[in-house]
Amino acid sequence: MILFFSGTGNSRMVAERMAVLLGERAQDMACGLHPHLDEGESLGIVFPVYAWGVPRLVNRFLSSLQVGRRYVWLLMTCGDDMGYADRRMARVLHREADSAFSVQMPNTYVCLPGFDVDSPEVAEGKVRDTLARLEDIALRVRNRESCQELTRGCMAWMKTYMLGPLFNAFLVTDRYFRTTEACIHCGLCARSCPTHDIEMQGDHPVWLHQDCTGCLRCYHHCPAHAIEWGRFTAGKGQKWPLA
Repeated sequence: MILFFSGTGNSRMVAERMAVLLGERAQDMACGLHPHLDEGESLGIVFPVYAWGVPRLVNRFLSSLQVGRRYVWLLMTCGDDMGYADRRMARVLHREADSAFSVQMPNTYVCLPGFDVDSPEVAEGKVRDTLARLEDIALRVRNRESCQELTRGCMAWMKTYMLGPLFNAFLVTDRYFRTTEACIHCGLCARSCPTHDIEMQGDHPVWLHQDCTGCLRCYHHCPAHAIEWGRFTAGKGQKWPLA
């Protein structure tokens, strides 16, 4: 069984490819339904690294899931590095995973100065390299190996345990989202939001300030590039089309 969450498509691509390689089923955690796990069945958890940690939606979903002592493997997608996100996940699961891997996928975070999407060439290279690497990861998982292949990056502890909490407290919010005059009122942002935090009021999307997980799907999914997050996303690119 593979459980996954994907904001803009990176982790979905990885999870679905792993499901094919392993011959297993994959379920999106955004559906909110806990799966039935057969006795002895392994559990894979695929998710994007947010603020060098675990997305709120993933944290909430897994915190009430009984994992037991089955073989558990993690596969984390990140633009560059993942800090100690695996240790954050260990606190959620109340145990360490048997194996943990991180893979680089196209950058999607655009809400701070200096952060933007990758060029098409860089993005395509990351996807190509990761898809090739999944063959080896699937073999290790199939053999139920115990291993870690992680790109923690520099200052990993500081990023996860000092910057991460500040990031989540002040920057994971929908209060700065707005639409520009380019909005075509299609409602795609509301329909695609994994936490149902956007609704159409008249022909305009309205963020509800209730349950944003910071995935930026609305921003990247907008076909008119009409969504902004304060002033920070002005002139930034989109990951489009979604992987």
